[in-house]
Amino acid sequence: MKRQSCISSFVFACQFSFTYILIAITLHFGKVMMLSNEITPFDYLRVVLLTQFGANFISQLIASVTDLTKARVAAENILNVINESAVDMNNLSDEGLRPKINGRLMLKNVEFRYPSRPILPVLKNLTFKVRPGESVAIVGPSGSGKSSVFALLQRMYTPTSGEVLIDNYNVKSINPAYLRRVVVSVGQEPTLFSFTLRENIGYGLPEDEATEEKIIKAAKIANIHDFIVSLPQGYDTEVGEFGAQLSGGQKQRIAIARAMIREPRILLLDEATAALDTASEKAVQVALELASKNCTSIHIAHRLSSIRTVDKIIVLVDGEIAEQGTHQELMEEKGLYYEMNQSEI
Repeated sequence: MKRQSCISSFVFACQFSFTYILIAITLHFGKVMMLSNEITPFDYLRVVLLTQFGANFISQLIASVTDLTKARVAAENILNVINESAVDMNNLSDEGLRPKINGRLMLKNVEFRYPSRPILPVLKNLTFKVRPGESVAIVGPSGSGKSSVFALLQRMYTPTSGEVLIDNYNVKSINPAYLRRVVVSVGQEPTLFSFTLRENIGYGLPEDEATEEKIIKAAKIANIHDFIVSLPQGYDTEVGEFGAQLSGGQKQRIAIARAMIREPRILLLDEATAALDTASEKAVQVALELASKNCTSIHIAHRLSSIRTVDKIIVLVDGEIAEQGTHQELMEEKGLYYEMNQSEI
């Protein structure tokens, strides 16, 4: 970066000094030649003007060198994207297995590098197991690979090496649409559409499957049913653009209901309470506990107070497991997890 700044500064200085240096040279030698009667005053004036126009043109050409360099780099990036091979997956394909999923997870010697950064490994020989119905939290500093684990479980990416297994089935062998149905994610900032509450919850399933009974059942699991029926229009209430008519906690519980209507076997919770105030967090936490009862749940959390009751906590550092155990066990070890908890106090 420093070298590039020096080059840019040098080019900028050359651009503005070149014109004046060339004109100064022309004026000096032109005066000498005119005094010795080698050229006429008209020739002298013509050369000075032509020199000025030519110097301006050359200085502009020098200035464009940096733009040409940027254009070359941008073109290389575009061509790399065009030439990049597609992920070996068709979301609309009928191919692949549709096994009955109990919720057992296993990452086996997984190494992962993002295609855009093939030199930098995000996950390094990562191995861990999650039993059916177990609640597990993944914590660690930013950039430690937590979100990458979620991306692999949903098969947004394929691991560079190793296996991602669900009930001993490699996720690559499972039908993509079926995988999205049994492995469901709820993020930090849910997306709601400018339609009714009923429609926003029902979008978790195809239209012909989203019955009123399933919508209400999902809303009850998400701890939002009582709030909905208290509204004048109930489930037919418009939420507004991006859910503008709802609070953050209410939007999050609608997103949980939309996830639970699929009856997932694996629930991925990516900092689901991070952007909420204390009161909203408590309401959403109740919803998450209800939602996690009948499925395997994996939590990513920065607010460690929200994951103290999970069955197991995995601490990731630079794509590797630094510690794992229950909240009590890790606090007694007084390692990284203990330090992270102390920093929240």
